[in-house]
Amino acid sequence: MEYRLIKENEIEAVIKLVQQVAKEFIFANLESNGSKDFDQLNTKEFYLDKSNLTYICLNDNKIIGMVSLSKGNYLSLLFVDKQYQGKGIGKRLVEIIDNLVLGDLEVNAVINTRSFYEHLGFKINGNLEKKEGISYYPMIKMRSVKKRFNNYDEVVEFISSQKNRVYSLDNFKRYMEDLGNPQLILDCVHIGGTNGKGSTTNYIKEVLKQSGYKIATFTSPALYSRLDIIRINDQFIDEQTMVDYANRYVDLWLKYEISMFEIEVFIAIMYFIEQKVDLALFEVGLGGLLDATNIIMPKLAINTNIGLDHVDYLGHDYQSIALNKAGIVKDGIDYLTGETKTECLEVFNEICRRHHSKLLTLQPITNILDSNNVSYRYRGYDIILDTPALYQIYNSALALEALLYLKNHQIVDFSDDDLLQGMYNARWAGRFEIVNIEPLIIIDGAHNKEGIDAFYECAKKYDQIKIIFSALRDKDYKHMIEKLLQLTDDITICEFEHVRASDAKTLADGFDVKIEPDYKIALDQAFDHEGTVFVTGSLYFISKVREYIMERSG
Repeated sequence: MEYRLIKENEIEAVIKLVQQVAKEFIFANLESNGSKDFDQLNTKEFYLDKSNLTYICLNDNKIIGMVSLSKGNYLSLLFVDKQYQGKGIGKRLVEIIDNLVLGDLEVNAVINTRSFYEHLGFKINGNLEKKEGISYYPMIKMRSVKKRFNNYDEVVEFISSQKNRVYSLDNFKRYMEDLGNPQLILDCVHIGGTNGKGSTTNYIKEVLKQSGYKIATFTSPALYSRLDIIRINDQFIDEQTMVDYANRYVDLWLKYEISMFEIEVFIAIMYFIEQKVDLALFEVGLGGLLDATNIIMPKLAINTNIGLDHVDYLGHDYQSIALNKAGIVKDGIDYLTGETKTECLEVFNEICRRHHSKLLTLQPITNILDSNNVSYRYRGYDIILDTPALYQIYNSALALEALLYLKNHQIVDFSDDDLLQGMYNARWAGRFEIVNIEPLIIIDGAHNKEGIDAFYECAKKYDQIKIIFSALRDKDYKHMIEKLLQLTDDITICEFEHVRASDAKTLADGFDVKIEPDYKIALDQAFDHEGTVFVTGSLYFISKVREYIMERSG
């Protein structure tokens, strides 16, 4: 037996199944107007409505059962082919639906189904009612949740204590399959690459938000708090919701040994479904092939670029890393990239050929103007960005190309005005972000070789530069410091708390730079600098710096 979400081309078969079973087992107990009202529910429009979730059971590719969830917690339809009744199919379909519901599950059970639902743990929640010719018992399956977590801090502590597995998706795949693969409910875009993932995501989000869509984003790492990785139209998931999801699913997480990042991806998926978002943008955490986000089925997959990053996990050359990044390509799903290196494009072409997908690349970018508001021309659009960071031209152009693809494939729609305004509105914290005016302090998460090279091109137009830097020990920090020394000899190396962070002495070894392990002291001193202060390096370092500067500035 196969249990999964219904596809559009299967709706007519489901309608027929429901009609046949209802005619034999339900209609006899209904008045004529009840039968008519039921037929009005069992329509193509009902199954196409995204607020209704329908799962089916198949045997040898024949649909033999179905269940629908409406209003987030109401079991509206449950039918199993007569030949297959009594085999546990209805029970399994209810279990799948029940797994999607955070609170209690409700159903209006016609008289002859009462005992079935009672067997599954439902209880009568009122008197026998009659509505439009249909007599039924309102029934409810109360959610009994042991409150393991009383507050958000306890949830964070638990999630952080779970293994951070990056070498296998087997557990997570099995977990999601047993829950009915709820991620397939979402319309998604999947965004991977070495640098620029967050920025590209942000540009897409901002344009669609400007156009009135409800857009979900899953990004990493966090810059404000753990909550900011899960957002809807820039609103973070709240602490209580995190607590509710943790209490609801923690036993299953432990049973399947779900990793730290997998838990966060799962919460994001369930939250986005509950909130009925129009589109969910998922940023890859690490690599692609084995990343927890690779559980989704996107409308479009995107790669920003390929750099020599996370080489211990992804490979030590561009081809190996490109192969891992392209692991997010799925059958028939097109792949858009901003990458230009021949060796990477050859890998992408081969992967796309295997999956019957198109490889899409950027068109020429012209009329580039380097100023406090960089601008350029792309596909007939004159784009102005609210940033002096040149590298954002390529991230935003990639986002623009993705947006046009989604529009052309009728997934979204937007006006030219919304496009231009959304592009200008987009600001991404920690990416060449001005966090103080006097002195001018700019933070930038240039966390690897390619990132620091892009940062250099933006920073070199500034005078009297002072730099505060820290990095993870598995990065090419020697190249990074060498590049920074081309901007200034006033460089201070700091430390920050992270399992992969390097100490300042190791980072500074062999370089004529200052060492100040306490980044707060280094920042306090920087406020007396007459010129431009750049803080760069690890995104984890940047997040801590940003928080401290915001607190210091009041």
